[in-house]
Amino acid sequence: MTLSEHPSLNYVTTLPTISFINTIILHLTFVILFLLPGTLAIAQANVPLTEEDPAFIDTTQQQASSMVLDAATWLDNFFNDDRAISEVNRTRLRIGLSLGYSRNDSFEMKPYISGRIDLPHLSNKLNLLISASNDEDFVTDQNPISATPRHEGSKNRDISTALQYFIKEGKKYNISTLFGASSHYLYTGIRYRSLEEFGSWQGRFIDRLQYFTDDGLENVISYDLEHYFSDRWLFRTTVSADWYQRRDGLPHSLIFGLYQIISQEKAVLYEMGNYFTTENSYKMTDLQLRLRYRQRFLRDWLILELAPQVTFPEDHDRSANPGMIVKLEADIGNLTGRKTFSEIFSF
Repeated sequence: MTLSEHPSLNYVTTLPTISFINTIILHLTFVILFLLPGTLAIAQANVPLTEEDPAFIDTTQQQASSMVLDAATWLDNFFNDDRAISEVNRTRLRIGLSLGYSRNDSFEMKPYISGRIDLPHLSNKLNLLISASNDEDFVTDQNPISATPRHEGSKNRDISTALQYFIKEGKKYNISTLFGASSHYLYTGIRYRSLEEFGSWQGRFIDRLQYFTDDGLENVISYDLEHYFSDRWLFRTTVSADWYQRRDGLPHSLIFGLYQIISQEKAVLYEMGNYFTTENSYKMTDLQLRLRYRQRFLRDWLILELAPQVTFPEDHDRSANPGMIVKLEADIGNLTGRKTFSEIFSF
């Protein structure tokens, strides 16, 4: 008898309740994201202003927006998030080793290397991207849907190179194109990112459209809503969807993340991910609870990550699947050191 077949661990009867609750949460988040700009605009229109008020309000709003953006950018760099990595227009190299264990997938180990080389002699907007890892799937930290296209994730990736050209760079907008190849396929794509400010809140829209010669089109769309509400805390909720040309259904997710900045050396991410699909019928495919603790280790560019987690995958009858991930990364060119930290944060 396998673990998922054991009667005491069969959670199938809880599926309708879990799916119903998370469906409501997902729909409410969509409503908030689409109604928030209009609500703020109406509220602003009904508030009487003096002649001195507009300049003061504009300055305060700009300072709050800049604080949210700087804090989010620093955290995304510190956690090696794709939001920041995809917009880095400078030479940067990352070498890492991941060790993972979960009840369903046993023990795994995966080395990897990725980097980008700035090509200023050709163009100050052109980067050469290089990545390499073994072609085995590291599933311990795999999400049913990710902001990273599947060809750039751990699965099916051995060695690939690409040229990334930045069409537009800035705080409000970032647009880049990509042309690349690996030993198994060719690919091309375009990435678009825009920022919207809602007072002390910030919205981020990202659309990444890519074409692969082996799998056709893939389109990943996400929207972040984030708020930096103290010197040490940043809240972010993300709604995302991943459409594949050659796949039935639409995988999508709702993720809540709370970042805690402990010091210039340490940070923690508390994360809850809800994952859904419309294939065959609308259902919840996984619930993931994860804590990611990252700390500089001996050097500014050497980072250790400890990430305990528990998941409840639908394909294992929603049995609790505890696990642990340990990562050691050498990130050369990551501008999240002490000087950058002191320029952004006040402690």
